Amino acid sequence: MELFGSNIFSFRKREVTPPAPGVPSSTNEQEPKVQGGDYQERIAYVRGPEQALVVGAVYRAVNLRADTMSVMPVQYQKRDFEGGNFMQDMRGLGKRINYLLQEESNPIMSASDLWKLVEINRLFFGNSFVYIERDEFGFPLHLWLVKSGGYNIVSGTYSTIVYLSDHDYVTLTNVPREDVLHFANTFRYQNGIWGIPTLQYAIETLSLNRTLRQQSLETAAKGGRVKLIIGEEKPATAQGTIAAGLFNKDQMNAYAEELQKKMYSGHDILAIRGLDKVQNISMNAQEMQMFEQMGATNDDVARFFGVPRPLLMLDTNSHYNDYQNATMEFHTRTILPQKTGNEKEIARKLIGFRDYGVRRIHICEDPLMVMDPERRAKVALMKLQASIATPNEIRAEFDMPTVADGDTPLASANLLTLKALLAKTAPEPGRPTTEPKNDGNENDK
Repeated sequence: MELFGSNIFSFRKREVTPPAPGVPSSTNEQEPKVQGGDYQERIAYVRGPEQALVVGAVYRAVNLRADTMSVMPVQYQKRDFEGGNFMQDMRGLGKRINYLLQEESNPIMSASDLWKLVEINRLFFGNSFVYIERDEFGFPLHLWLVKSGGYNIVSGTYSTIVYLSDHDYVTLTNVPREDVLHFANTFRYQNGIWGIPTLQYAIETLSLNRTLRQQSLETAAKGGRVKLIIGEEKPATAQGTIAAGLFNKDQMNAYAEELQKKMYSGHDILAIRGLDKVQNISMNAQEMQMFEQMGATNDDVARFFGVPRPLLMLDTNSHYNDYQNATMEFHTRTILPQKTGNEKEIARKLIGFRDYGVRRIHICEDPLMVMDPERRAKVALMKLQASIATPNEIRAEFDMPTVADGDTPLASANLLTLKALLAKTAPEPGRPTTEPKNDGNENDK
């Protein structure tokens, strides 16, 4: 018990924040003022996602990906056999599922928060799970974000899952796999089931990147800022022989240790009596270049998380077109594959083989253009000119009331309706369909 108490006291003692450089540790005038602290006590290691978010580029990349996935509504659609296309199913069971996917996934979490946390857990932990709570008829009732879980390959079930409900933490065992949405990260282990966290993959797989950072940490740990060799000028005697030094080996080691402690504590000017020779061997050009290469960390973050540099706010002199192109690249190369993967995972658990081809899950990308009115207007105009959408459908996207005759598609020839265009181009009765060719002869006129 005494040993346990001493360990607790030691642990709490290490949590005490050391005084800041230049700030006295107490109000006692007789106590020496603190010039700094041991730099090793101020080193912060990134051991988890919370610490990683301290890096601005990581926070921006993760937040951007999570927010983008959360603003796109997940739609449960049914094929319209009259028109042949898919429309949102807003009747009966379809309305309930769409409400879970788009509004309130469970009593303590909105759908937007759920899909945001799904993306964050996927990037930081490699896997994200959502438990589908069903009613007595097997229909979806709630969607719960799973805190932890494990998959049993032999039985094909999730052996244990834990999630926070509106009452308390719930633990379930031997959960059927069709009741758990599993969103794995891009890179996975050899079994193909479990994803690898993005940061872990970046650290453990790139040996060159790992070696570079390890060398930098070792250089800093050895006092890479300033390196000195202390020595003693041995005076010569009249006979030309070198006399013995003023200090022995133990004294020189003691001076070196004292000098090192003062450097660690933050002293800028060091004075040790009795030493005549101090040689500076601070970082050489190669070591300084290695530290400059550490500045490529932001580029590494951009590559690993699939977010272009302009969107990470790293290029201050970027033009508007750079951001526009970067956004398109981000949506095409990063969000689209992730969106497609989520659609497939949700569809195979909520729809299955029986309703395949009749129902589908679609993550709508239209909200991504809401805050870009110029691009949104261009897309609407192209849809109108290509007869992809009717005027009333375009007006509905902008929350505007319908107009008369707005449900008929328009053609690109002066924006006529298809019916009017066919009537205009149809030949008159009794008139030949082709005009005689004029070969230049006067008789043909």
